[in-house]
Amino acid sequence: MRREPRNMMTKQEIQAIIQKQKAFFQSGKTKPVEARLDYLQKLKSALMEYEDSIIEASRKDIGRADVETFFTEVNGNIDELTYAIRNVQKWTKPRKVKTPLWLFPSQSRVYPEPYGTVVIISAWNFPFMQLIAPLTGAIAAGNTAILKPSPESPVSARVVETIIKGVFPPEYVAVVLGDTAVTSMLLQEEFDYIFFTGSSRVGRIVSEAAAKYLTPVTLELGGKSPAIVDTDADLDQAAKSIVWAKNYTAGQVCVTVDHVYVHTAVKQRFIKCLTHYLKQFYGDEPLASPDISCIIDERSFERAVGYLKEGRIVYGGQSDRATRRIAPTVLINIPPEARVLQEEIFAPILPVIDFADIKDVIEDLKRKPKPLALYYFSRSAAKQKKVIAETSSGGVTINDTMAHGSSVYLPFGGVGNSGMGTYHGRKTFDTFTHYKPVLRRNFLYDPPIKYPPYRGKLEGIKKFLGMLPPP
Repeated sequence: MRREPRNMMTKQEIQAIIQKQKAFFQSGKTKPVEARLDYLQKLKSALMEYEDSIIEASRKDIGRADVETFFTEVNGNIDELTYAIRNVQKWTKPRKVKTPLWLFPSQSRVYPEPYGTVVIISAWNFPFMQLIAPLTGAIAAGNTAILKPSPESPVSARVVETIIKGVFPPEYVAVVLGDTAVTSMLLQEEFDYIFFTGSSRVGRIVSEAAAKYLTPVTLELGGKSPAIVDTDADLDQAAKSIVWAKNYTAGQVCVTVDHVYVHTAVKQRFIKCLTHYLKQFYGDEPLASPDISCIIDERSFERAVGYLKEGRIVYGGQSDRATRRIAPTVLINIPPEARVLQEEIFAPILPVIDFADIKDVIEDLKRKPKPLALYYFSRSAAKQKKVIAETSSGGVTINDTMAHGSSVYLPFGGVGNSGMGTYHGRKTFDTFTHYKPVLRRNFLYDPPIKYPPYRGKLEGIKKFLGMLPPP
C-alpha cells in the first residue's frame, strides 16, 4: 500500500494554532446554537460529497472492502451528525433540577457549557470515524478542535484535512498532520479536553500528559474481547456473526472478536459452521479475496504470522508477505501461556477455547483485564442475565457481534484497561460538555437559623431537617 510523505509541524506552529483556537473560543463565536447547527450541516454535506474519496483512501491505506468503509466511515458518521443536528437545540438548553428544602427559597438549574479547545487523536484503522464522530460532539457542544490523524493512514489523513479545510476556518477546527513526534508535541500543550483512540500502551502516555494540566481525557482503547458460544446457542448464527466480525478489516478493529469460548458439547459442530462461512465469505483462495484487508505494517504482519505457530490450524493459515495479507484462520489446542491468548491479536486469527461450564468462563474473565466488548450466544434469558451481571466489559452484545458499538442510542467506551469515558450520540455531546450547576436565590426569606451565633440552634436545625429521633 502506498505511503505518502509525512509532514512535520514545528512546535511554534502547533502553539500558534492552539492560541488562535483559544482566542476564537473566547470570542464566543462557537457558542450560538445556530452556528453549531450550520457547521454540523456543512460537515454532513461534505462527508456525503467526499464519500468516494473516503472509500478510495481506505482502500489505499489498508485495502479495506468498500462496503466495510461505507458502513463505518461514511454511514456511521452520517448517523452521528444527523442525530446531533436533530437534538442539539434540546441538548444545549439549561435543565431545571430539584432544590433541597433547606435551600428554600431557591431555584436550581444545570447549564451545559463547552470546555474550550480540545484535541482529538485517532488510530489508523478507522481514521474518519475516530475523528469525525468525536468532532460532531465537540462542535455540537460549542468547542474548537484540533484533529490529529494517525500517520499510518496517510491517504485518509489527507482526505480528512481536505474535508475539514472546506468546512471550518482553522481557528475553529484544524487538522495537524505528522508522525508520533508531532503527537508528542501536541500532548505537551495545554488543552481543555483530550480525546484519544489507540492502544492501551499509548493511552497511558496520553493519560500522563493530561495529568500535567489536570486535563480531562477520554481514552478509547482495546483489549481481548471474547465471544462465548453456549450449548443452547444458534450455532449457525453465532458462527456467521463471529466470522464476519473477526475478519472485518482483517480483525484490526478494537471491538472485534479476539477469541471464542465454545462449550465442549457443541465445539465440533461450531467449528464446522465456522469453516462453512469462512469458505462462503472468502472463497477457496482467501488471499485473493477483495474482501480481505491487509495488515497495517510489516511489524504487525510478522507478529501475527507468529501466532499461527501457537496452536493447531483447522482452517486457513496461509499468508502473503508481499501484500501483508493473512487468510482467515481458526486455531485450536492452544497452550494457555501462548502469546495469542495473552496479546491483542489484531489479525484474522481466531483462537477457539472449549469450556465445560459457563462458571469457568466467568471466573477466567474475572482474572483478566476488562475487555472493550463481550459477546454471548445463548437462547437462555437466565444465562444471558447471569453473564451480564457477573462479568465486566466496556459493552455487551447478545447473540451478535459489534452491534452495540454502531448505535447512536448506546454509549460506547471501555472500562479499566480497555479505556475510560464514552461517546456516540448524546454521550459524545456530554463528553465535551461541562455541566455547570447554578443556584439562584431570591430574597423572600433568609432563615436566621443558619447564621452565628449557633448556641441553642442545633436541635432546631435537626428538627427542620427531619433528623430528630422519634419520641
